[in-house]
Amino acid sequence: MTKETFEAAVGSRLNVSKKKSQRAECACVLGTDIGAYDTCGHLCRYCYANYNHENVRRNMRLHDPESPFLVGELQEGEMIHPAKQESWIDAQLTLF
Repeated sequence: MTKETFEAAVGSRLNVSKKKSQRAECACVLGTDIGAYDTCGHLCRYCYANYNHENVRRNMRLHDPESPFLVGELQEGEMIHPAKQESWIDAQLTLF
């Protein structure tokens, strides 16, 4: 999605670095997925994120609302890496 698309969605101007695009010729803003395939119980017919309904049902059974994970628990050998979070919202007031 473009910077303008995000600005319209959040109702604020954004300060997005030019380095945030995935490719030099692309106007899209670099994003990060926060979900996982086969985890949404809505089962929308045309959703790209669910491709196996049985996996969705299994993953939903593994969900623990007390866990920081979407599905399951931390397994031996797995590591959690903190992600740097940065706000792009421009808080400067403007007349326009």
